[in-house]
Amino acid sequence: MTPLADSPRPRGRAIRGAVVAGAVAAGCLAITAGSASGAVNIGGWGQIHADMGGGAIAWADAQPAKTKTFTYWRVDAAHARVSGNRITGDTEPVAVRTSAGPLTGVDIRMAGPQRAFTLTASGDAFAGPVIWCCTVEDLEVVVSSDSDGAAPHPFGAGMDGTRVRWIAGGPGGAFLGSGDAVENAERVTSAAIPGNPGPGLASIAQGIAAWADRGGSSIRIGVPSDSGVSGIREVAQGGRVAQVRAVPGYVVSVVRAGGWRVTRTDAATGAVAVVWKGSARPQIGAGGRAIAIGAGRAVLTSRGGAAKKVGDARGPIAAVATDGSRVAVFERVSRKAKVGKATKTVRTTAVRIMGRVR
Repeated sequence: MTPLADSPRPRGRAIRGAVVAGAVAAGCLAITAGSASGAVNIGGWGQIHADMGGGAIAWADAQPAKTKTFTYWRVDAAHARVSGNRITGDTEPVAVRTSAGPLTGVDIRMAGPQRAFTLTASGDAFAGPVIWCCTVEDLEVVVSSDSDGAAPHPFGAGMDGTRVRWIAGGPGGAFLGSGDAVENAERVTSAAIPGNPGPGLASIAQGIAAWADRGGSSIRIGVPSDSGVSGIREVAQGGRVAQVRAVPGYVVSVVRAGGWRVTRTDAATGAVAVVWKGSARPQIGAGGRAIAIGAGRAVLTSRGGAAKKVGDARGPIAAVATDGSRVAVFERVSRKAKVGKATKTVRTTAVRIMGRVR
């Protein structure tokens, strides 16, 4: 099938309420605020990617959707304010749609004031956009966009100073892209970097870039700029790297080594600490000096040492996030509900602030 968007959006174009790829209304994103509990409910059990910081939380929900004639894949991104242990304020969805296949290269990061965030959404056959959201007028900026499946795929993006940077890879190798989060920006650069990154294996934050090769057992850490990544340090992780998350000063990795483990690598020294081990793959988040880990229904945090349990989710954990002091959990829940004359199981993903980092 042909992708829903055959022509990529113009780079640097600011769009209000846009569907970046496709012609499906963003209104199909089911988000409801829970005023009593300060929680948010997302329709369905999609693949959730999340980040938290600056008094806000952002998330991206990736899942398939069906019409009467075909299946397409969507990523819906939203953000909200965090006040104490409550999630408040309006959410502003950004939608990416394609019929070219699942969107596996999804990454979302907080990116400054006004609940701003960056988003990538690529698939095996779809080199998705790099988006910054939002301006004071609630406009999103498509910093880079190329729907051609043969183009380099962005796998991780973030804000570094005033520049949006992203790591992409493809048949021609890997590169670091940089652009401005302003309308009609033309100052976009691209610089080659070593390696072969893939989905979940690239991450950008203020003053730091981190990535791993597909199937690799080490991570690369360096300082990003318009000319590339300098001071690259390669650090072994003791097993196959499955996910990488960079924050200023350190990198969090999910590693498969017999069982599963979460490591924290110091950006300055390269010192590696194992903060968690388990039998099933965990969900991770990082912010400030803290790491959040979701394992089954258990939520744990670490400030550098062994992770400590802070609570249990009400259902399987889809994602976790932390701003360094609070922990947010995305938990999959279901309930019976009348739909017409039939009783059906309704699945939702609840977002709530669970508590404080230990």
